[in-house]
Amino acid sequence: MKDYTTRVELMAIPIVAVLFGIGAVLFIAGAAGVWAWVFVGLAGLVLAGALIARYTKHHPHPAAETPAPAAPSAPAADDTYRVLVIADESCVDPAFPTQLAAHAAGRSVEALVVAPAIGSRLARWTGDESQFMDAQKHLDETVAALAQAGITATGETGADDPLQAADDGMREFPAHEIVFVTKPGTGTDWVERGVVETARQRYAVPVTHIALDAG
Repeated sequence: MKDYTTRVELMAIPIVAVLFGIGAVLFIAGAAGVWAWVFVGLAGLVLAGALIARYTKHHPHPAAETPAPAAPSAPAADDTYRVLVIADESCVDPAFPTQLAAHAAGRSVEALVVAPAIGSRLARWTGDESQFMDAQKHLDETVAALAQAGITATGETGADDPLQAADDGMREFPAHEIVFVTKPGTGTDWVERGVVETARQRYAVPVTHIALDAG
């Protein structure tokens, strides 16, 4: 939360600078006459449109050919199967823990859940924390549901791009498998965007897609 708040505060600096510059230009235009106002107004509309188009887009995810970050160490050869879960929805479906343990071969399962804070750059520039709060809610509910099912689980909010979130998770968690979770009707388009397929080319460990029930 501290890092997120710091980024928001830093991103406010260019906004203040731009507003200050616009104010100065408007002052000069006012002294120059009505045609200067018209010119400045049109230029401002074009600039505003360009900024909105640019900063409402998500960060592009890393390319498949970009080397994936190595985990700090190989998964330990013990009786624990470690799964990195990337999910931007609450995974409280009773069937989800069973699906998560499908490849554990009877071993106990430990999960790190990463909830991407899905949001636009414009929202981050304006300090809108609603996406972060939604991600935290999904994270808390998912970790609680897994713990109730007997799965050791921890969690954290992550980058808005699911592949970047997976990169960050793999740096700290030596997972045997990466699981991307989607839910119909929630706007998660990771499959359509090719995120899952790119991840399968990118990582040395198995990558699984779980589609939760829409209900």
